[in-house]
Amino acid sequence: MISLTDEQYAIVNHPGDAFILACPGSGKTHAIVARIFRIANTLPLRRGIAVLSFTNTAVDEFMRRCKQSGLVDKFFFPSFIGTFDSFLWHFCFAASGIESFNGRPTVVDSWDTLGIEVRLSGNRAFKGGGVSLDLFDAQTNQIDTGKVGHRGLRTHIEQNLTAYVQEAARRRQNLLRNGYVSAADIRIHVLKKLLSPEYANALGKALAARFQEVIVDEAQDCNPLDCQIIKWLQDQGISVIIVADPDQAIYGFRHGNPSDLLKLFEEHPSSGRLSLTGNFRSTPVICAAAATLRNRVEPDEALGETRILDEPVHVLAYKSARVPASIGKYFLELLSLAKIPPDKGIVLAHARRKSLAACGFKYENQVGNSKVAIIAQAVGMFWSPRASTRTRESALQLAEKSLLDVMGMIQNGDTSSRAAKREGIDPRWLRRSALQLISRLPRSCEDTNERRSEWVEALRSEIRRLGIIYHSGTSEKRFFQDRRDAEWNQLLDSQEVTRISCGTIHEAKGKQYEAVCVVLPPDSGDFRRTEELITHWEGRTEDESKRVVYVGITRARKLVAIAIPELFRNRIETILNAGDVNYRVHTI
Repeated sequence: MISLTDEQYAIVNHPGDAFILACPGSGKTHAIVARIFRIANTLPLRRGIAVLSFTNTAVDEFMRRCKQSGLVDKFFFPSFIGTFDSFLWHFCFAASGIESFNGRPTVVDSWDTLGIEVRLSGNRAFKGGGVSLDLFDAQTNQIDTGKVGHRGLRTHIEQNLTAYVQEAARRRQNLLRNGYVSAADIRIHVLKKLLSPEYANALGKALAARFQEVIVDEAQDCNPLDCQIIKWLQDQGISVIIVADPDQAIYGFRHGNPSDLLKLFEEHPSSGRLSLTGNFRSTPVICAAAATLRNRVEPDEALGETRILDEPVHVLAYKSARVPASIGKYFLELLSLAKIPPDKGIVLAHARRKSLAACGFKYENQVGNSKVAIIAQAVGMFWSPRASTRTRESALQLAEKSLLDVMGMIQNGDTSSRAAKREGIDPRWLRRSALQLISRLPRSCEDTNERRSEWVEALRSEIRRLGIIYHSGTSEKRFFQDRRDAEWNQLLDSQEVTRISCGTIHEAKGKQYEAVCVVLPPDSGDFRRTEELITHWEGRTEDESKRVVYVGITRARKLVAIAIPELFRNRIETILNAGDVNYRVHTI
């Protein structure tokens, strides 16, 4: 049996429902695995355990820990491990589907994955980008304009609020009619079905007969609809264990709020309110820095093997108007001085393009409408030494959409699978063609116009070899344009600095690294996100962008760097001084 603290032991042996508040690095996964180990061998025949989280990354990490503990076989039927979304799909939604659509619906985590935006037309059109449909409530289509980062767009929405709400409702209805549903739509559908006593009773009995216990991990990502479903599961007599850290709630597009979760916590009896305190992951310095980003001022106690380390927080102040590659290079030097291998560190940002830019990729304005850049991105993603299975799948889907685009067989907002089905294209041929395209194109390209021209010609040649016919009105030279002084080749191969992994903070949630560099980008135009973040950080006021930085910092075991525009240097120093944080400033 694995060793446990008193708090972890209490969780392992707690009977019935429980709500567990767990700080970063407190060993919650350790405790959950130990609880499953205790329960698994006592389960009645044909009864199992469901372990649910809110991201595929968290599920993968949990499965990795289960493999280490020899528990993988415990999650065969009738047990279940997956996301909250997949649980609802499998057990509550798939059988009934969408009333207005005959066929298997396409489910998306968010409308942003399809680039769905709400725009007004005519004389009320905004001269700029639209607003993501994700920002509109799935039930009411109302929008919290405070979540719109662009000041001009925010003002325009406030002045035309009724029109935006109506347009959001129209877009959502059209998507439903065409078989597209978001994770929020599934929740609304399920809750509507549960209003029928007959349906609710039948489903409740079926789930209670199969699952003795449901464990909801990373529950800080719950929204009010999720909370209603969790309470319904408890009402069916199923033991529900909720594990959460409200300070790590960073999925605002799901319209969740830490206050909603705390209401659920308060509804539990005192005997069912448990906690995991102490940080077995990070150094005392990292714990102190993290404490400046939350309302609870007292830092978590460092309890792990890193508790004896005193590496300062490194503030990397840069003067560039864009995120510079010097961030990654300087971070590499810090890793070398701390004797941390480069592959044990990671550069994180809220947006992927910012972390890529910090690692030497000139990514920010590269892809755009360039068809060549999209293919280059797919090749770079697929062959990256840091690519995960899901990254390679995303690269293949990107290539599939590009092939369909060549043929004029995909529409804005389409998935490749939906477009292929509509056009009568064999999905196996499409996947095979995408893989061949990615496999046969050069994986690198020198930064010269001559070499870029050669790469573009190789791309055109591969399209011809695959037998792809360009849609009417275009040609290979018009579709895959060879532009001088383009920078898309940066998407293919990495420079020395990209020996470090890079990614988004959302992707890193639930993981840990020896060292983390969190990148805060400069503000530009009407976007003032970093200014707003620093203001909330100074005032210890609630804000999701502040929680995102908190999650990024708390992934680190030994070393943290925070890259900030020089403009905010003094304000960051004031914050760290007030928190009694040991830090060092580097001007890069």
